[in-house]
Amino acid sequence: MNEPSSIHPPLPSQLTSEGLALAALIATGTRDGIAIVGPDGKLVFWNAAAAAITGWSWAQAADQNLGELVRAPGALLEIRDGKWVELRYSRVEANDQTFVILMFTDSSSLMSLRDARQQLRSLGLIDNLTGLPGRDLALVQLEQAIALARRDKRSVGVLSLKLDRFRELRETVEPQVADELIQQFAQRLRGFVRGSDVPARISNESFLVVLTALTSSNDAAIVAARLLLAFAEPFAVAGQARSVHCSIGVAEFPRDAEDATSLLGAALAAADRAQLMGGGQYRVASEPRGE
Repeated sequence: MNEPSSIHPPLPSQLTSEGLALAALIATGTRDGIAIVGPDGKLVFWNAAAAAITGWSWAQAADQNLGELVRAPGALLEIRDGKWVELRYSRVEANDQTFVILMFTDSSSLMSLRDARQQLRSLGLIDNLTGLPGRDLALVQLEQAIALARRDKRSVGVLSLKLDRFRELRETVEPQVADELIQQFAQRLRGFVRGSDVPARISNESFLVVLTALTSSNDAAIVAARLLLAFAEPFAVAGQARSVHCSIGVAEFPRDAEDATSLLGAALAAADRAQLMGGGQYRVASEPRGE
């Protein structure tokens, strides 16, 4: 049988009711891939988006036995090397017959990103518990931010967050409770900072935020003060409200240091000073030690 000149052949009489004809019209213009499989398992509809996503013509798609995809485990399927689709399906009754509508989107880039993150985890560059960048990756991001800031004559901020008395808490709760607290802390931190900023976990009880492209001096200190307010709200863990307080050290390029390693060291030292002064506060690297 010759392949139709269009992406899909004329719809069979079972699917030419007004409602399904309108659905077919919508499917023709959508960005989602849509296929309709008849009661006999044969392909009866294949829209332009489906052809673009898969690279299959209508005849090639008809040879793929698409009805089998409905029984495949999981919503993500690799249809060939490196090409992933997210699959959804539903069944439609028409004239006492059942048709399967397959809907799918291209998920190849998402899977590539997942694989890249797994590789970073295996190299120790991403923290396994929180999914945040680790110390080495955060330093790379900080170096890049400083290079751009030097070019644009702007500032870069670094916040060092150290959890107060967290070791004592670990000794009094179940390990999974402590891990859940860390995860929720990281989630709140990630949700608070801008998308252009870089939150990271650099040790068991220490976090870092790289604040890129600050517009004025002391912006980093303002962010630190707001973070302390954000973390004042308790976390709900294992059915209980638990509080986790932190001390924050603030450093800014170029005011406090000219390179990434020195800037990080200045922020860490300021956080240590905040903890020595009782915790639950922030200290700025450039302020006099007596304050």
